[in-house]
Amino acid sequence: MASRAAVSVLIVEDEGIIARNLQETLSGLGYDPFGIASTSVQALALASERCPDVVLIDIRIKGEPDGIATAQLLKDRFDLPLIYLTAHADGATLERAKKTEPYAYLVKPVKPQELHSAIEIALYKHAMDRRLRERERWFSTTVRSIGDAVITVDLSGKITFMNAVAEALLGLTLEETQGKLARDVLRVRGHGLQAGEGPLEQALREKRVVQFPGMVLEGAGGAGLAIADSAAPVIDDGQLLGAVMVFHDVSEQQRLQKQLEVADRLASLGTMAAGVAHEINNPLSVVIANAEFVLEQLSASPPTSPASPQAALDAQAELLSAASRIARIVADLQAFSRPEASRSRAVDVRTPIEWAIRSTVHEFRHRSRLSTTLDRVPRVDADEIKLGQIFVNLLLNAAQAIPPGNVDANEVSIVTRTAQDGAVVVEVSDTGEGIAPEALSHIFEPFFTTKPLGVGTGLGLSICHGLVAAMGGKLDVESRPGRGTIFRLTLPAGVEAALPSSLPPRVLTTLRGRLLIVDDEDMVLRALARVLSEHQIVSKDQAREALALIESGERFDVIFCDLMMPNMTGMDFYEALLRQKPELASRVVFLTGAVMTSKVASFLDAVPNRRLHKPFDVDNLRALVQELLSALAGGTESRPTSD
Repeated sequence: MASRAAVSVLIVEDEGIIARNLQETLSGLGYDPFGIASTSVQALALASERCPDVVLIDIRIKGEPDGIATAQLLKDRFDLPLIYLTAHADGATLERAKKTEPYAYLVKPVKPQELHSAIEIALYKHAMDRRLRERERWFSTTVRSIGDAVITVDLSGKITFMNAVAEALLGLTLEETQGKLARDVLRVRGHGLQAGEGPLEQALREKRVVQFPGMVLEGAGGAGLAIADSAAPVIDDGQLLGAVMVFHDVSEQQRLQKQLEVADRLASLGTMAAGVAHEINNPLSVVIANAEFVLEQLSASPPTSPASPQAALDAQAELLSAASRIARIVADLQAFSRPEASRSRAVDVRTPIEWAIRSTVHEFRHRSRLSTTLDRVPRVDADEIKLGQIFVNLLLNAAQAIPPGNVDANEVSIVTRTAQDGAVVVEVSDTGEGIAPEALSHIFEPFFTTKPLGVGTGLGLSICHGLVAAMGGKLDVESRPGRGTIFRLTLPAGVEAALPSSLPPRVLTTLRGRLLIVDDEDMVLRALARVLSEHQIVSKDQAREALALIESGERFDVIFCDLMMPNMTGMDFYEALLRQKPELASRVVFLTGAVMTSKVASFLDAVPNRRLHKPFDVDNLRALVQELLSALAGGTESRPTSD
């Protein structure tokens, strides 16, 4: 037993004979019973002089405090393993002793072997407890030091721990949230969550790791913070103990991602510019030639030939068709470049595919045939503009993978189909040069490109991959050198929007009203006045003049106002009208040629007014006026009259 000589024991016992007997027994067992104390003061003094490895303490000792209180002092000051030796085993004494967390409670008289076993177990358990506390302290310090927010909950979903980053993001301390339900403290919204349930609750219910890359953490005042998070169940030896959630602020990351998306779109616009110019110049030639022909025919007196009226009508029809084609091309470019906020809704993927094809068709003219098999598929919950950006990138990549000069031998195809699980699949394939195996694993990395210097930015596929992931889908690629490439986009099916059971009844009445048109382009003013001639029209080329007219008492049933004008914009005009004549502000219809700034886009998002995009369809324009006049006639201000 000589190996146990280093184990020192402090005896706290006020009965001298019992204390010396214990000392002899301990020495015989190989321990070092270096001191005997009969009072609390002596025990604390001896422990201070030489910190023992273990303390044997009687519950009843001389003076105050008693043995239990002394044991608590020794434990708090020196972190010592305690073993009670007492003749008192009543319930009240036992309950008091338990609160000091002793390692053994022995009733006198104690046999040597029982004493030896109690000391050995106390030493072992104390060492294990110390290691556990050190590990817990290390774990706690580590979790508090990491840059991500960490929250843990118990089986009932109540918060048990929260680090400093989580406190900062939530604006609450651990003391304020501990014991509260996580779903009441951590209010998040996003795809994939059930009503009344958060990530932690879902991890507890499903007993698996759940990830949510596009969550919004709701703060005070309704403010939202973009976060990426994951939650996992805490399972030990098959037993569920709780759940942990780790999340971080991705607002700056999303801002940079949006900047990259815009940069990629602008780069694509640059690539498309030459082809778009060609696409516009063809119909523009038709417009100019036919316009000159019609003007010549109408100016001639008498007409140059009997067939001239019909020829003029044919030319006018071609002029209208070519102008509509130009308008569609410009609208596609505007949609691709406008800085509007993301809007997810139920989208038929064939619409952005057709738009992307129209925007890139010139790239295929000298490279390959373009074939489409656009089967009807379920709608998806997505942003239509971002879907268009994805398809433009994939089509441009497919076209640029094929050298020009051998159109009949090459093909780019785009196919839509429904997967067995109901997901929507879009495949873009080409018969181009293919991608080398060593490059394939890097194809979605930012700035990685296999194209020559000056062709592409290396951002397109990376941004496409990120956009698809944000929509809850995936983007895969298959390629073999010399055999071509297939990009496969898979998106979960969305909720189909309910279609109206029948069309609304057609309004047969024709209402006439007093209309104000505000636009700095005289030709636009004259054109609108010409096609709306059945109404009383007042035209102004300055917003300030129009505002002064209204301030003087003039009233109008409908006000058409251009958004971008010098001196006073349509936005300023609307704000002034809202302050001075709020009942007329709701009658404003905004005319816009293009949403060119984020300020204009935000303004249009914020106001409930209708808008009319230039160039406008005459039938739609007249129908809109009738709709607005009908709504006004049904209200208290029934100014319009019907024929």
